[in-house]
Amino acid sequence: MDRRRGREHRERNLVTLAVSPDSRHLAAEVAVFHDIWGHFDFHGHPHPDVQKRNAPRLAAALQALDSLLGTTAEPGDATYFGRAEEYGIEMPDVINGRGPDLTDLL
Repeated sequence: MDRRRGREHRERNLVTLAVSPDSRHLAAEVAVFHDIWGHFDFHGHPHPDVQKRNAPRLAAALQALDSLLGTTAEPGDATYFGRAEEYGIEMPDVINGRGPDLTDLL
C-alpha cells in the first residue's frame, strides 16, 4: 500500500531468486527488498496494516519454494536492513514503539 496515497500498487523487484548449480547440488538464494515485509518502515514507523497484507504472501512464496525444492530453507546472514526468521523478517529492536531508522543507507 502506498502510504502517501493510501492505495495499493505494484512494485518491481521486491523479491529476487538466484539459482547456482555446482557439481554436487543446486543452491538457491532469495532476497527481499523494500520495507513491506517487516513490522516497521525504513524510517522506523510501525506499519502493521502493510505488514499484515504482505508478510503472508512472502511466507507462502517461501514455503512453496521449500516444497518445490524438497528442502527447508536456511536463513542467511543478517543485513543492515534485517534478518530472516523462518518465513519472514525478524522483529528488530524496538525503542519507544519504533524500529530502527534505516534511511541513511537508502
